[in-house]
Amino acid sequence: MAGKRKSPWLDPNKEGRAKGRRGKRYCARCGNTVQQTRILKAYNLCEFCVQEMIRKKERNWVCLGCGRFAPTEVKAGMGYCRNCLCPACGRPDPVAIPKLGLCRACAETAGVFCLRCGKEAPAQVRKNQGFCDLCAQRRPTPDKL
Repeated sequence: MAGKRKSPWLDPNKEGRAKGRRGKRYCARCGNTVQQTRILKAYNLCEFCVQEMIRKKERNWVCLGCGRFAPTEVKAGMGYCRNCLCPACGRPDPVAIPKLGLCRACAETAGVFCLRCGKEAPAQVRKNQGFCDLCAQRRPTPDKL
């Protein structure tokens, strides 16, 4: 049985009333104190600044692909989190990786996954030039575009 997961936020109701280290917590960007808003423990950023970073997709804090707040992963992945980087080649492809598990180039090289839905169907993909049978039927023809 797993234990209770600790919150990454400082709670204004529990913090800030005492003196010392816990009473002086404030946001590193805007200066809001722990009494005004919740503060992220690890980075000393208030809730409003984190939401603004996510909205603006700031390069060093938020993933450029999915918009997830993960500063350590983003710095290591050159602007992208682990979920948006291809596990095979390491290139970012936030559109194809959730669907295929690989970037589009690696999926085409493997020749196992349907390029539209991500289903693993090697024989169908070889037969239909990259698509499974269902997606090949729904595929628009060049004269009907």
